[in-house]
This record gives sequence, C-alpha cells and structure tokens, in this order.
Amino acid sequence: MLKKSLVVFLCLALLLGTLAGCSGQEKPAPSGDGPKKDPYHITFTAGRPGDTWYVLSHALSTFINERSDWVTADVQTTAGVTDNTRAIMGDEKLFGTTVNVTMLPGATVWGEGKYMPLQIGMLCMLNETFVTLNPNIKTIADMSGKTISVPRDVPDGYSWIFRNMLDLGGAKNYKLLHGGTGDRLSALQDGAAEVGVLPFDFYYPNTYAQSSQLMEFSARGTLYYPNQGNIAQNIDIITQACITDPFVGEGALPPLGMVAPPKAMGETQTDEMAFVSTPVYWSAGKEMPEDVVYEITRILYETAEKGEFEPFHSMGKGITPEFLTMSFWDDPAEREAMFHPGALKFYKEKGLELKTFLE
Repeated sequence: MLKKSLVVFLCLALLLGTLAGCSGQEKPAPSGDGPKKDPYHITFTAGRPGDTWYVLSHALSTFINERSDWVTADVQTTAGVTDNTRAIMGDEKLFGTTVNVTMLPGATVWGEGKYMPLQIGMLCMLNETFVTLNPNIKTIADMSGKTISVPRDVPDGYSWIFRNMLDLGGAKNYKLLHGGTGDRLSALQDGAAEVGVLPFDFYYPNTYAQSSQLMEFSARGTLYYPNQGNIAQNIDIITQACITDPFVGEGALPPLGMVAPPKAMGETQTDEMAFVSTPVYWSAGKEMPEDVVYEITRILYETAEKGEFEPFHSMGKGITPEFLTMSFWDDPAEREAMFHPGALKFYKEKGLELKTFLE
C-alpha cells in the first residue's frame, strides 16, 4: 500500500512539474522570430460603402484581425478616394496609423508635399473608355460639337485627362457634363450626352468584361467605342494627356494608358482599343513603421496567393501576388521609390519582381 501511494505521489509530482514548465513558456508570435511585438492599430480610409475598394479593404481588415498577433485594423468611411487623403491630412498623427486607399494621378499631389502615400499593394484598376450609341462617332475628332459626359471635375482628379484627350484628338466646340459613374450613365441613357466615359472591368492579367454600367447602357442600343484602332496615335494622345499642371517636371505622371484586345467589349470593338487606366492601391506614409507595413504586406500576399479576396467582391479575383507589385512607373528606381520600405522588404524576401503595366 505504501509503495502504491509513493508511485501515485511521484506521478502527480512529475505531472505538476511538467505543467508548471509549460505555463512559463511565452507564446511565439506567428509572424517571425524574436520578442512579442507591442499591439499596433491601423485604420483604412476606404471611400464610400459599396465602392470596390471599400469592400476589399474590409476584407483585408478582416484578414489582419484574424491572422496577426499584434496588428489590428478597422475601416473608416469617407466621401471617396480623393477624400481619403484629405481625411488623413487633417491630423498628422494619422500619417503613421492609416492605410490609405489612393490612386494615380492624385496620389502624388493630394498630400500637399507633407504626406506621400507609398504603395503597399495594388488593389484594382479603374479602366474607362469613351462609348456612344452613334456609329458615326469613330474617332475623337468625331466628337466635335457633341455633349460628352466625363468624370467629376474634382481638384487634381483625373477628369482633365479626358478633356486633354479631346483637345489632342482634334475635337472642337464640345460641351462637357461632369459627374459620377451613375450621373454619366443617366446622361447617356436620356440623351443629354451623345458620347461619354464609362468604366469596364479588368481582372489581372488579361480578362476583360463589360461593367454593369455598360451592360445597362446597352439596353438602349448597340455600343460603339470611338477610341479603338490607331493604337500608336491613341496611346500617344493618352500619354500627352497625362501631362498637365501640377503633373509636370518632377511631379510628372507615367502614361496611364493600356490596350485591350479586339472584342474585349463586344462584337463592335473590332480592333485593339487604347483606354485610360488609373491604378487604385493600398498605401501608407513613410511615417508608418516598416515592421507594421511588413506585417500588412505578409497577410495581403498570403490571402492573394490563396485567392481569398474573390468571395468578398468579384474584382478580388484579380488580386494575385504578381498583381500586388505592379506599377505604371517605367524607370526601375522610380518604381521602387513609390513602394513603402516595409512592403518592399517583404517582396524582395519573396523574390518578387516589381513590374510595370507598360510591359
């Protein structure tokens, strides 16, 4: 009996000792070796509810909260992509705690020289083209004397690119109607505008589709695309259209033009079509610590690799590891300078090359 009691006592002592040793171990951080990091909270300025970038920012915020031991995130509603930077500019403390959904052309000037949003990863492309129901409008010059619906005329936005295209393409005596996508569609549907600028969908690397706006407009008749064909000329027009104050000299933009293959927009698009493509991307100021951006980039890359954005929004299927590192900047040094150092560090460790759409 004494021997049995002694064996039980020794077993209990051994078990308690093992448990005590385990309870003294610190849980390792899943994002790497080293001491556990202090908590860090970030906020996404993400535009209007329902915007593609708002929905996908909610997705990324969710992934961060689920998969980081020390970074947490929430999402803030704003009046739009332009307003994202304005919201940050209201308080310099936000420079280091905000992931900014921004875009070219405005990203380089909205911060007024005090704040520069540096790319973490590409989010989507805002692709837009001239469209009409009039089969006789085949070139930009044919838009002379017409009323044309174009994007909002916001400070340092991108509506001026289309105005410059009209002038460079030889259009005369035209009238512009400015508005959001819905306003432009309504103007085309009710005949207030005879030709207008509407978006279409692009999923990296090479999938095109009519947007819901184009499909809705097609209910009125057959759609025609005036900026198809004459690719060299039309790409040159877009390149020159991107050069206007304040986007000159050191603040000059890369050419924001791409080319869609024939039939990308349907049977009436018989030739290749040059179009304006403005990139929308997640960014952060240099004030955000590199290790925080590295952690965000790690989670962004892993979810892109697994294709986990698509269930949140159809445009999410274009978010791939290679797409994250795309850029319009042609010069390699300039391209690298537009990425946040924390994101750049992660991509280099993964062996990912920073590529340009111009390729």
